[in-house]
Amino acid sequence: MNRPLLLVAAALFVAAAPLAIAQAAKPALYTDAQATAGAQAYASSCAACHGAQLEGVAAPALKGAPFGEMATAQSMTAGALLDVITNTMPQSDPGSLKPEEYAAVTAYILQQNGYPAGTTALAAGSAAAKDAKVMP
Repeated sequence: MNRPLLLVAAALFVAAAPLAIAQAAKPALYTDAQATAGAQAYASSCAACHGAQLEGVAAPALKGAPFGEMATAQSMTAGALLDVITNTMPQSDPGSLKPEEYAAVTAYILQQNGYPAGTTALAAGSAAAKDAKVMP
């Protein structure tokens, strides 16, 4: 009777292992200060369309499963995310923020999706961001 239960537990452990590895593999691509600045820039320039909690209102969600699915489907990197935001947002006035504000907003989005802070600020053209896949 314990053997079937043990097999189920083992199967669940094996099934959950890739998710745990993926979560642990998220690289540190921004600083805490950058994400804090990004939260402020996001609130003033992005929240009206993307929602105060990045949940999506008039524009797509930037957090959670919907964002993760979109990023995975597009094989998006953190660098590509920064490029898209820089070149297309805010929709009403693309390019209206300073480069460091775009990087900060991207840092905030990464933070809200479980990426850890590090010691190096996210910047356009960063080799680390270019190679880092955005994961759910």
